[in-house]
Amino acid sequence: MQQLLMIEDDARLAQMVGEYLERSGYTVTHALDAKTGMALLESPPEGSKPELLILDLMLPGMDGLEVCRRVRSLPGEAG
Repeated sequence: MQQLLMIEDDARLAQMVGEYLERSGYTVTHALDAKTGMALLESPPEGSKPELLILDLMLPGMDGLEVCRRVRSLPGEAG
Protein backbone atom coordinates (compact mmCIF):
# COMPACT_ATOMS: atom_id res chain seq x y z
CA MET A 1 0.00 0.00 0.00
CA GLN A 2 1.14 3.53 -0.68
CA GLN A 3 1.65 5.70 2.38
CA LEU A 4 0.33 9.28 2.38
CA LEU A 5 0.79 12.08 4.91
CA MET A 6 -1.98 14.67 5.12
CA ILE A 7 -1.31 17.93 6.97
CA GLU A 8 -4.75 19.47 7.50
CA ASP A 9 -6.02 21.46 10.47
CA ASP A 10 -9.71 20.73 9.78
CA ALA A 11 -10.15 17.32 11.44
CA ARG A 12 -13.55 16.69 9.87
CA LEU A 13 -12.30 17.37 6.34
CA ALA A 14 -9.17 15.28 6.97
CA GLN A 15 -11.30 12.37 8.17
CA MET A 16 -13.54 12.55 5.10
CA VAL A 17 -10.62 12.73 2.64
CA GLY A 18 -8.69 10.10 4.59
CA GLU A 19 -11.58 7.63 4.49
CA TYR A 20 -11.95 8.13 0.74
CA LEU A 21 -8.24 7.55 0.17
CA GLU A 22 -8.19 4.48 2.41
CA ARG A 23 -11.09 2.98 0.45
CA SER A 24 -8.98 3.61 -2.65
CA GLY A 25 -6.14 1.53 -1.18
CA TYR A 26 -3.90 4.12 0.47
CA THR A 27 -2.64 4.27 4.02
CA VAL A 28 -3.11 7.78 5.43
CA THR A 29 -1.34 9.42 8.36
CA HIS A 30 -2.86 12.71 9.49
CA ALA A 31 -1.17 15.66 11.21
CA LEU A 32 -3.29 18.54 12.53
CA ASP A 33 -0.54 21.15 12.24
CA ALA A 34 2.66 21.92 10.36
CA LYS A 35 4.98 21.22 13.30
CA THR A 36 3.61 17.69 13.76
CA GLY A 37 3.61 17.07 10.02
CA MET A 38 7.24 18.13 9.66
CA ALA A 39 8.21 15.86 12.55
CA LEU A 40 6.48 12.93 10.82
CA LEU A 41 8.36 13.69 7.61
CA GLU A 42 11.74 14.06 9.28
CA SER A 43 11.38 10.98 11.54
CA PRO A 44 8.53 8.79 10.29
CA PRO A 45 7.42 5.91 12.52
CA GLU A 46 8.54 2.46 11.32
CA GLY A 47 6.67 1.47 8.17
CA SER A 48 4.97 4.81 7.63
CA LYS A 49 7.42 6.76 5.47
CA PRO A 50 5.13 8.86 3.26
CA GLU A 51 5.39 8.66 -0.50
CA LEU A 52 3.05 11.61 -1.00
CA LEU A 53 2.19 14.72 1.02
CA ILE A 54 -1.27 16.26 0.93
CA LEU A 55 -0.88 19.76 2.30
CA ASP A 56 -3.36 22.42 3.38
CA LEU A 57 -2.13 25.89 2.43
CA MET A 58 -3.90 27.75 5.26
CA LEU A 59 -2.46 26.18 8.42
CA PRO A 60 -2.15 27.89 11.80
CA GLY A 61 1.34 28.86 12.89
CA MET A 62 3.11 28.04 9.62
CA ASP A 63 1.34 28.23 6.28
CA GLY A 64 1.46 25.42 3.75
CA LEU A 65 3.81 27.27 1.41
CA GLU A 66 6.40 27.52 4.16
CA VAL A 67 5.92 23.83 4.95
CA CYS A 68 6.48 23.08 1.26
CA ARG A 69 9.70 25.14 1.24
CA ARG A 70 10.96 23.29 4.31
CA VAL A 71 10.05 19.90 2.89
CA ARG A 72 11.90 20.66 -0.34
CA SER A 73 15.01 21.60 1.67
CA LEU A 74 15.05 18.27 3.57
CA PRO A 75 17.99 16.00 2.73
CA GLY A 76 17.59 12.77 0.82
CA GLU A 77 14.34 11.25 -0.38
CA ALA A 78 12.21 13.23 2.09
CA GLY A 79 12.96 16.45 0.20
